[in-house]
Amino acid sequence: MHAFLGKHWRKITVAAIGLPIVGFLGLCLVIGLGVNGAVSNAQARFDGDPVSALISVAIDEQASISERNRAIWALGQLGSPEALPVLQGMVTEESCDHDRLICQKEVASAINGCSGSTNVGAVIWRHGELAVASRGGSRSP
Repeated sequence: MHAFLGKHWRKITVAAIGLPIVGFLGLCLVIGLGVNGAVSNAQARFDGDPVSALISVAIDEQASISERNRAIWALGQLGSPEALPVLQGMVTEESCDHDRLICQKEVASAINGCSGSTNVGAVIWRHGELAVASRGGSRSP
């Protein structure tokens, strides 16, 4: 065993360091695709910048609970302070019932994200219009 480790220590070290990094980058890209998808769906239904469109979906009682939860999640990922008042207004004392009600854990997580918590992975996917939206602004046409 010791001879094997001595002979292959570089490969093992590269794998031990490289695999978590590749996994982290992959996860960041998947999250970014999810946010982009939520924004695209929201903007297909509502006018406005990404945050405004997502807020519109989040408060739309005609939208499905899963659509609303996805919009809330995306708002938290964007971390825009502009969404805070709406998210704070969604806080209830209800326990999570994903068939009937928006997820209170998702709302709490989104509030945390919009309150300035660090989203390290967003550096990988947040750019262009999404970067502007995360700062609470909107792009000029």
